Amino acid sequence: MPISSHRFVSLAALGAACLTSCAMPTSDGASVGAVASDLTGEQRFAACANDPRVKYGLVSQDICAGADIFFRETFNGNGRTCGSCHPVAHNFTLDGNFVTALHTSKPQDPLFVFEDSRFNLANLEIKDDLLGHGAILENVDDPNFLDPVNRFVERAVNHLFSLSLTITADTGDGVTTNPPVERTGWSGDGAPGDGSLRQFLNGAIKQHYPKSLARVAGTSPGADFRFATDFELDKTLKFQRSLGRLNEVDFNQVNVFDSGAQEGRRAFIDPMRARCNVCHFNGGANFIDTGKNRNFDTRNRLFTGLHFGKQPNGLPILDGGFGGGELATPNIDVGNFGFLSGFGNGTFNTQPLIEAVDTEPFFHGNVEPNIEGATNFYATQDFLGSPAAAALDARFGAPVVITQSDVFNIGRFLRTLNAAFNLDLAKQRLEAAQTLANKTQNTEPGRTIQIGLMQLADTELNDVLNVVLNATGFTLDPPLYPVPQNRVGLARTEIAAGVASSDWSSRQSHISVALSRINDARNQLGANFNFQMGQGNLMF
Repeated sequence: MPISSHRFVSLAALGAACLTSCAMPTSDGASVGAVASDLTGEQRFAACANDPRVKYGLVSQDICAGADIFFRETFNGNGRTCGSCHPVAHNFTLDGNFVTALHTSKPQDPLFVFEDSRFNLANLEIKDDLLGHGAILENVDDPNFLDPVNRFVERAVNHLFSLSLTITADTGDGVTTNPPVERTGWSGDGAPGDGSLRQFLNGAIKQHYPKSLARVAGTSPGADFRFATDFELDKTLKFQRSLGRLNEVDFNQVNVFDSGAQEGRRAFIDPMRARCNVCHFNGGANFIDTGKNRNFDTRNRLFTGLHFGKQPNGLPILDGGFGGGELATPNIDVGNFGFLSGFGNGTFNTQPLIEAVDTEPFFHGNVEPNIEGATNFYATQDFLGSPAAAALDARFGAPVVITQSDVFNIGRFLRTLNAAFNLDLAKQRLEAAQTLANKTQNTEPGRTIQIGLMQLADTELNDVLNVVLNATGFTLDPPLYPVPQNRVGLARTEIAAGVASSDWSSRQSHISVALSRINDARNQLGANFNFQMGQGNLMF
């Protein structure tokens, strides 16, 4: 989802503020700018005082520093940052098309460090899975990395939107304990230690950042990486919890103006039609009874050619979901093949749906290409024969099979909500760019940040047009919101003109018109679903 050509910024010319603000999002979704592990978190925090977004009240100094750590700190490792797998211009996630394009345009990107002859990291990733599916290698069942080359699973990369709403652990699911205190990663146990999002960073550093598979931690010359300091953990946590939306909406009050989407809303919340609302309450990731995130065994064990780990006896290791890292041998028959093939209890946690439509493909193996395919999984025998389905049947007194009509209408409903989410992201970024145009005009680094925010806003509008309202892989019939699509196209034209303008007042004028077009498009989608957006959306 391209947003600009590569743009390099002279850090020396722009001064200390560029430690946090002068990296520009690029056409491959990476950031070009300062990547400096010799900076402490405290130094990054101090530099953020000069970031125009902080100076003019758009972003807190804590969130600014956390973002700088997230996008530019390598922790003395192999060159990767959090943004390597969670690029801001690609919804903080990866897919096969994106990774393949990045590999073509920028093969030296640290995401592909396993190909770098300076390191002995050939087994850090499986190239075919990364480029073909956007899947990364995870040693979730080998927490001490005793056999990282064989004891692994391949998983999709979670997007990071709306984490503050979606990760509080619901221990009422009967299959997990405390820790983990929060549901991180696809199986809900992705973080070391107490299992919190705060500690997830150190788990990611050890998994993805090492200079060798020996994974020696420390600050000595021979170390493979260093762990984050408490200061860095705290600031990065604040940034991550400020991404996406900060509020839930009430699906009983939502009114969408496409008739099929409105019917999809009814099906979503009706337990005798689709039952989506039980596990994805109000389109989020929480269980309806508790408002917290649960693990479920949905028998979602679909395979699309991803590589498997290997047991000492030569049999494959498949993804067994939550737990199992303490076990010496597999304990679960993941694929019903007649032999024990995975570690864990077969459960995975839920993901938020409002943000999901433009982060395809879906599920922990990146197996379904669009939201309709993901919804249709719950009409298959794999799900209908699962423990999760049995619990729903017992709760409501009868089984339910989602009709194909409801599948497509639920898709229209979720596409509407995701379009609104993208429009609100774009609006937030453009309003911030407008504020900076007023305050900083053409002075740096304000001008550079203005342009970056405008380009990121355009990525969201691109998603609305090319992913959300025009489905991947099939045609939406009837078309979904053709008039708002026209307004979004006009807004993109204004953004392009503003980015190209050398005059700040002209840029501001184009932003104003683009905002008017976006508001017009947003108002035609529906009513009673307003999103409160976090400050982290303004960082890159």
